[in-house]
Amino acid sequence: MPTWLRHISTLLIAALATATVASVLQTQINLYSITQLGVPVTMMERAEVTAEDLARFGPVMFGFALAAGVLASMLQPCLRRLRLGALPCVLFAGLLGLWIVLALLRSVIPMPAIAATRAMSGLALMSLCGLVGGYVSYTLSSRMSRPSSAGAWAYLVPVAALLLPAGSFLMMRPVPQQPVPPAGTGYSVTTIAKNLQWPWSMAELPDGQLIVTEMAGRLKLIDRAGLTKEVNTVQVPAPYQRERVIGRMEVALSPDFQNDRYIYLTHGYRDARGAGVLLLRGVLTEAAGEWSVGQVKILFESTPKASDGNNGGRLAFLDANTLLMTVGDGSERREEAQSPGNSLGKVMRIDLSPAAGRAVVHTSGHRNPQGIVRDPVTGAVYVSEHGPRGGDELNRLRPGGNYGWPIVSHGIDYPFARVSPFTRLDGFEDPELVWSPSIAPSGLAVYQGELFKSWQGDFLVPALRERGIRRLVREGGRVVRQELVLGELGERIRDVKVATDGSIYVLTDGVDGRLLRLAPTAEVESG
Repeated sequence: MPTWLRHISTLLIAALATATVASVLQTQINLYSITQLGVPVTMMERAEVTAEDLARFGPVMFGFALAAGVLASMLQPCLRRLRLGALPCVLFAGLLGLWIVLALLRSVIPMPAIAATRAMSGLALMSLCGLVGGYVSYTLSSRMSRPSSAGAWAYLVPVAALLLPAGSFLMMRPVPQQPVPPAGTGYSVTTIAKNLQWPWSMAELPDGQLIVTEMAGRLKLIDRAGLTKEVNTVQVPAPYQRERVIGRMEVALSPDFQNDRYIYLTHGYRDARGAGVLLLRGVLTEAAGEWSVGQVKILFESTPKASDGNNGGRLAFLDANTLLMTVGDGSERREEAQSPGNSLGKVMRIDLSPAAGRAVVHTSGHRNPQGIVRDPVTGAVYVSEHGPRGGDELNRLRPGGNYGWPIVSHGIDYPFARVSPFTRLDGFEDPELVWSPSIAPSGLAVYQGELFKSWQGDFLVPALRERGIRRLVREGGRVVRQELVLGELGERIRDVKVATDGSIYVLTDGVDGRLLRLAPTAEVESG
C-alpha cells in the first residue's frame, strides 16, 4: 500500500471511530440534561434518538473529527520532543486536536454548536473521544506499515470511509415538512428611506412619522416623504452591541403617548455577570425642530447569561399599565427556560403603575421569541419564536403556560442532532403553527386597516431566513393558509408594522437596511 494511501486511510478510519463514539456520547449528555428537568426518557426513546443522531449528526461529527485528526498529525512532532512514547504521543495528540476543534466551534459561533459542549465538563468528555481516534490511528499505522500484498481493494478503504457518512447524511437529512407558500399579490412597494444601519424596530408617532431603532444605538425619525432626523439619545445608556445578535432593539409607544410622551426601548447589556436585555422608558420631546429622549429610567433587566445569542426583546401592551416583554433562553444554558427562578426563556409581565413596578413570569418555555402582538379584536396575545434548525413556532399565550423548550421541540440542533425525543408532551402547550424548515420569524403583526380589506385579522410575520413576510390567512381565529409577501425582493425582513392609514411599513435587515411602505395595487383598491 502506498504511503500516501496508508496515511489517508488511517486518518479517515480514525475519524469514523471518533465520530461514532462522540455521537453516541453527545446524545447521552443531551438526554441527561432533559432528564435533569424531571422528564423521564425510556430506553426505547433513548435508543431511537441515539440511532437517529448517529445517522444524521454522526456525519457532521465526522467532519469535525477529520479536522481534529489533521491537527493531531501536525501536533505529534511537537509532542515527540517531550520524549513521550509512541502510543502516549498519538493519544495525547488525538485528545488535544479534538479539544481545539470543539473549543473553537464553541467560542466562535453565537449559538451552541454542539449541545454536549455547552458546559466545560461536556467539552472535556467529548474531547476524550479523541483518544479513540488516536488509538485507532496508532493501531492501523502499526499494521499497515508491515509488508503485505494489498491490491486494488486498498483503494476502496478511503472511498468507503467517505461514502458511509455521506450516504448516511443524505438519507437522514431533514426534509421540508410544509410546501413553499404561493407568492402574495395585490400590493405595491415604495422605498421610503435607505442606508439604515441594522434597523430593528419602528413605531408610528401620532403625526405619522416613524421612530426607528438601529442596533448600534441610534434612533431616527423618518416622515412619509423619507426625510430623516437623528434623535438625541445622549441621556440614554449606550447598548451593548454585537453585529446583528444584540444591540438596541425594540421601540414602543405608551398607549397614552399623546399625554405622557413615553417611549419604551429594549437593548442589550453586558457586565461582569454576563449579557442580557434592559427595558428602558424615556420621554420623547421636540424643541425647535430638535428631537431628544430624556428622563430615562431602567424598568427591568433580564437575568444575565454567558453568551450573547437569543435575546427576545419585543414588547406588547396588555393595557395602559401592563407591558409584556419577551426574553430569550439562556443560549448555552437553554434549560434555564424551564427554571421558574429567572426571566430566561420567558414572557415577562411588567406592571407599570407607579405603586407596583414589578415583573412576573407570564409564560415560560420559549427559545427566542422575537415577535409579540395583542390581537386588537380578540385581545389574545401571540408570539412568534425562533426554533433551532426547524421548529420555528407561532404560539398563543395563555397566562402561566409552559411552551416546552427545550423539553419539547419540533426542531433539531444546528449540527443536526436531536434537541429532545419529544415533539409534544402532556403539561406543555402545543404551538398554533410550526415552520420546518425555519423561516426565522423576527416580528409579528395583525393587520387591521382600510387599505387591504381582504387581509383583515391576518398575521404578518417578517422572516429573516426566508427573506419575505409570511401572511397567515385566518378564518374563525385559525390559520388556514399562508402566502409569501415581498419574496421577490430577496431581502431579510426584520420588522413589520401596520400604520394608522392601513398601509404596511417594513424594515429590511442589514448594514444598508431600508424602510418600505406597502400599499394595495389599483385592482385591490377597486375590488
